[in-house]
Amino acid sequence: MKKRQQHITAFYMEMLVLIAVFMVVILVLTQVFALSRRQSTQARVLTNAVCLAENTAQLLAASDSWEAFVALLGEGWLIPSRNDAGRMIRCAYYDDVGEKPLQESTGNYYVEVEWIPAGEDGAELMEGRIAVYWRGGAEPVYTLETAVCLGGETDR
Repeated sequence: MKKRQQHITAFYMEMLVLIAVFMVVILVLTQVFALSRRQSTQARVLTNAVCLAENTAQLLAASDSWEAFVALLGEGWLIPSRNDAGRMIRCAYYDDVGEKPLQESTGNYYVEVEWIPAGEDGAELMEGRIAVYWRGGAEPVYTLETAVCLGGETDR
């Protein structure tokens, strides 16, 4: 009887060890999948921010003045521009890439475009800074700095 009781005790001990190992594996895999989901979400947000900044930069490159740029932006950019030491700023909210800007400030993405005249008169070169924020964050998810030659005389 004593030998049979030792076998049963050994069986229970093996089962407890097996269950403990199984639980550790489950916990590790849960953490791995949670981390991968978080990284996937961050990658999607960054990709959308880059697309929004690139689309805005293309509009910036296609314009030859602030007025032309505002006309290209369309009606969704209803937040008024402000002049901050010679810099013009325009903002819009987006829910997702490929959609029109929202009329209200409830979008997930906040895009801010800064038109910075370069040089003394600002007639030949314009620098632009496009910042994309996610859900009202303090730091931009993505920032794109560009410059556009507005035309003018060149020495050749």
